[in-house]
Amino acid sequence: MSTLLIKNAYLVTMDDQQRELADGGFLVRDGMIEQVAPTGELPTSADETLDLRGYVVVPGLINTHHHFYQTLTRAVPAARMRTCSPG
Repeated sequence: MSTLLIKNAYLVTMDDQQRELADGGFLVRDGMIEQVAPTGELPTSADETLDLRGYVVVPGLINTHHHFYQTLTRAVPAARMRTCSPG
């Protein structure tokens, strides 16, 4: 089992209590968050540890509607200015 420990971050949980932990972190085991808590309540070691002091950690959002291809062509003038011609 692989583990990842994030510690010492300003952690925005977005849980039912909308907790913000000024010195928070979390333990991830095999890709799943196992524990969210103040750093002092987390295990002291893991396979990989990231000290995120000075960083803010917020939950990621899943964007279900995005025009990703547009980010690839926005710097190509011909792609931006192209119009459809009839027939």
